Amino acid sequence: MIAFIDLGRDCRIGVARLLLCLGAAGLLCACDTPKIKLTADVRYKPTNVYLRSPEMDPEVKRVAILPMTTLQPTEAFQAGVDSLRPLLHAELIKAKRFETIVVTPEQLQNWTGQRVWRADEQLPPDFFDRLREETGCQGVLFDQLTRYQPYQPVSVGWKLTLVVNKEHQIYWAADEVFDAGDDGVANAARAYASSHVVTQSPIPDPNAILSSPSRFGQYTLHELLTTMPQR
Repeated sequence: MIAFIDLGRDCRIGVARLLLCLGAAGLLCACDTPKIKLTADVRYKPTNVYLRSPEMDPEVKRVAILPMTTLQPTEAFQAGVDSLRPLLHAELIKAKRFETIVVTPEQLQNWTGQRVWRADEQLPPDFFDRLREETGCQGVLFDQLTRYQPYQPVSVGWKLTLVVNKEHQIYWAADEVFDAGDDGVANAARAYASSHVVTQSPIPDPNAILSSPSRFGQYTLHELLTTMPQR
């Protein structure tokens, strides 16, 4: 036989109050629990880009790539040129918009009187005609490194201008600065690294590109050159 013990009215009320207090405490704990904030995977896209046409001029099959200029004649900028100039040529080949002819500073000096030229300078009257005669090009690409910060947060800036010889008009231009300290830029760089950068490490570090000026520079060039007119 099971015996039921009567705790008494006062005791039963006490137990009920205890249960209500425990339940309320549980609700308060649930409400006070901090919520996890999810960060959207926003990826930076270049916007300071000019396109005369979404399609590449069919007559532009070969483009002369001029020697790279810098915003300032400093050792830091020259280090950036030495590191990133080969990457520009490599990324242009990958882009497959046109054949590239690399013009050396010595050649440009012989043909035009200066080792380097910027797109915003007063060019010699026969500048484009002379380059076409010497290289067989139908277009000229001016390339300027406008920012180079090799320490964290890494930052690289470009001013690229494609001019078509026959009209001496800008066909495409981009003027952008990529700062790895920006969340959108960092996200885009990591996404690029996961798809395009091959490493020997068995466990690739997605953040490694954010501390490598050359790899980050490669990402910036890839991002800009994808905005060029399509072939």
